[in-house]
Formats: sequence, structure tokens, C-alpha cells
Amino acid sequence: METLNDTPARPRRRCHPIWRILAVLAAAAALGFAWFFGSILLLFGSVQRGIHFACLTGLCLGLFALILGWAAGWRWLRRIAAVVVLIAVAVSGGAAFHRWYTVDRYDRVHEAESVGYVDWPRFAPFREGNALPVCDAPAEFRFQDSSPRIRAAYALYPIAAAAIQALGDKETYGGGQAWQYRSFGGSDDLFAWLYDSPGNYSCDAVFGLAPSDAQIAAAAEKGFAFDLTPIARDAFVFFVHADNPCTNLTTAQIRDIYSGRARTWRDVGVPFDARLLPFQRNENSGSQTTLERIMGDTPIMPPLKEDRLGGMGDIFHDVADYRNRSGAIGFSFRYYATELVNAGKIRLLSLDGVPPSPENIRSGRYPFVTESYLVTTTTPRSPDVQRLAAFLTSPTGRALVEAVGYVPPAD
Repeated sequence: METLNDTPARPRRRCHPIWRILAVLAAAAALGFAWFFGSILLLFGSVQRGIHFACLTGLCLGLFALILGWAAGWRWLRRIAAVVVLIAVAVSGGAAFHRWYTVDRYDRVHEAESVGYVDWPRFAPFREGNALPVCDAPAEFRFQDSSPRIRAAYALYPIAAAAIQALGDKETYGGGQAWQYRSFGGSDDLFAWLYDSPGNYSCDAVFGLAPSDAQIAAAAEKGFAFDLTPIARDAFVFFVHADNPCTNLTTAQIRDIYSGRARTWRDVGVPFDARLLPFQRNENSGSQTTLERIMGDTPIMPPLKEDRLGGMGDIFHDVADYRNRSGAIGFSFRYYATELVNAGKIRLLSLDGVPPSPENIRSGRYPFVTESYLVTTTTPRSPDVQRLAAFLTSPTGRALVEAVGYVPPAD
């Protein structure tokens, strides 16, 4: 009599080797495509692209190793691959959760409605209905030989555009290559356009603040130095969220905040129960360089990890809306803060009891007055750049600078 244990076992069916090889090849192709497509998405969409790229690579390799281990019958490879897959998923998921917990779970306003948004096209020269003042420049200053190629820092673009409109012509500066001649950008790479940009990307003159020591040294390594013509004065300002009761800080308190010695607003005498969030800009930007000069020998604390350190407008957006925290403080220039951005959610601070008004900038009472310049290299300026410099320092040019919204330089 047969028992259950006497039943003969069925032979285990195994895949034909050719199907295993095809499965490995198909997996390699599919995972390679997934890695490539995922890398493209990370390049354009992830603020933690380094971590997620490493995890994506580990995940694809781990899955391929699982399939290869199955095809070859290597149990040890399957075990290692499973660990790699689990680690990749855990790290990527943890990074995504950290990003959500620290940033994404807080409401953000739409960019078009947010503090920091600038309608740059309204300052384009020769555009009908633009925001630039009309100036009847004397013929002696108008461009004659060749229209100079000009680039400007963000905060000085309106002056550059107004000067181009006053001295140039629509055919030259309103054509298809207008970006080349009246473009703008951050100060971190502004001065390199004078000496280190190939072909049509180079500039004859730029509008900006004084270059930093690092930028001066970088030019010197290439055999260049800078020639600066003062064209305007502005105030370096600090600002807080509109809900913050602070209206004035001293220079010493600013140094305490940006050195990290002050941790809360009560540490600087402000009756406000909030942690200080001092936002900064990227290195060699005009405003960050100005902060470094104000701090002197006092070391600046590392910037907040969550701060994106992006363009000039981002710092306004962050102070007003970043993580919905009203304890933030940021810095910029008065003209940019009051004339260019939608600054309804921030408040400019007085410093040492002096507000950053045009009158206090003109008199020098405000402690952090900055000079803006027309900058070229020390090689001889072209005749038209000489005309531009002469115009900006003439009574007509000074009146134009003031009409734009800046304070002309001291006589």
C-alpha cells in the first residue's frame, strides 16, 4: 500500500538557457532606459539630484544583479543585490521625506504673485510704454562709431537700459541680437564678461558694484585690471517679514546675527518669539560681497542649508514666504527692494536709527551706502564707451540716474 510519502516527486522545471539570456538582455535594456530617463528627470526637476542620482544608479544595478543572479543561479549575487536595492530605496525615500518635512509641506505662493518677481520686459529700451524715463541726450554723447556691448547686474539694469535708450538707436539695440547688448545677470560672473568671454559673448562695459577681491584676483591672473567710473549711489538694506515688529538694528546687532552669535530675535533686543533665519546670497554676488565688507573681521556663519542661494529675487521670496517663517532676515539694495520687486510682505529696516531714504543716502547719514559703477578693463575705452562714461557723469546723465530712482554719486 502506497503512502503519501511514497509519491514520486515531480521533476523541477527549469527555464531553457536561451530564455534566461534573453531575460537578462531585456532587463539590461529596460533598466538602462529607466536609468537614462530618470537621470533626465532628475537633472531638471530634483533639488536633491546628487542623492537621487546615486540611488537611481544603485537601484538599476541592483535590479539587474537580481535578474543576473537568477539567470546564473548565483544565490550570493541575489542576496547582495537585494541589499543594494533596499539601501537605494531607503536612502532615496529618506531624502524625499526630509525635503518634504523641511520645505514642501509648507505653503508657497505662486511665483507670479510672490515677492521677488520682477517684470523685466517693462525696462527694455525702445519698447513702447516701458518704465524708463525719457531723456533728450546732447548729440555729443550719442553713440556714433559702434554701439557698445553692455551687460548689467540685476539691480542696475534699469540704469543701463535708460542710458542705451538715451544714447543708442532702436535698430541696433532692438534687433534680433538685443540680448547680447542689453542683457543682465548676477554679479558673480559679471566682470568676467569683460575679459574672459569668447567672441560675441564679450562685453565692452558692465554696470555693477565694485568687484570683490576674488574677482579682482581672477582678472589679474588673466592680465587684466578694472577701471571704475562712479554712476550712482544706493543703500545696502536689511529687511524682515512684515509680521516681524523689528524696525531698526544696529551695526553690532547685524554682526551678531550674521556671525551666528544671536540665535533668536530676543537676543538682539526685539520682543519677538521667533528663531533668527539669516538668509544669504551666493559667493561673489554684489550683495554677498557687500555683507562681507560690513562684517569685516567677524566670520560669517554658514548659510542656511534650506536656502537655495539663487538669484536676487529669491532672497525676497524666502524671507517673506519661505517655510512660512516670519523670523527670517535678508539683505539687498534699496532700489531693487523698493522699485523692482513686489515688496508688500517685507519691511526695510533702519540701521543705527537711520532709515535708507534717498535723502540719507545722498547725505551719507545712512551707514551702508554703496557706489555703483560703469566698469571696463584698463585697456583704452572705445570712443563710444568714453561717451557713455562722460554722459553718466554729466548733469544730464546724473538727472537720468535720479529719474530712474537712484541717487547720483557725490560731486
